[in-house]
Amino acid sequence: MAVGEASVLTMLRESMGFLSERQRVLAQNVANADTPGYAPNDLSEADFHRALSRELRNSSSPAAVSMVATHAGHMTPAGSGSRTYSVVSRPGTETTANGNSVNLEEQMVIAQENRLRYETALSLYQKSLSLMRTAARPPGR
Repeated sequence: MAVGEASVLTMLRESMGFLSERQRVLAQNVANADTPGYAPNDLSEADFHRALSRELRNSSSPAAVSMVATHAGHMTPAGSGSRTYSVVSRPGTETTANGNSVNLEEQMVIAQENRLRYETALSLYQKSLSLMRTAARPPGR
């Protein structure tokens, strides 16, 4: 098993991918705060958990992960799989006269929570790699 194939690293990598995509969706919500009739969106965490469970079950089979580019200009790093998650409409608590239901304060709180989760996953990923490198070193070095 290669270092990058450890289940904890797979879980953290998938989590960071989901949180990164979620941040993109939340940024779109904020960008469309003044668009008439716009309802905020979010990603379905249930889809993420199903995809993560499937990935961890099939971790011995790298072919289970397929690479997807949603636009021609997108690039996917070598060896990484990207997923598509269901975007679900999450109308805000209040709707303006023009039909827009984006609540900026609510979106910023969700984005901040998402950022903290991403930073936590990234920190755990880096620390896990560091521990594996330490364990792999010959004694006395």
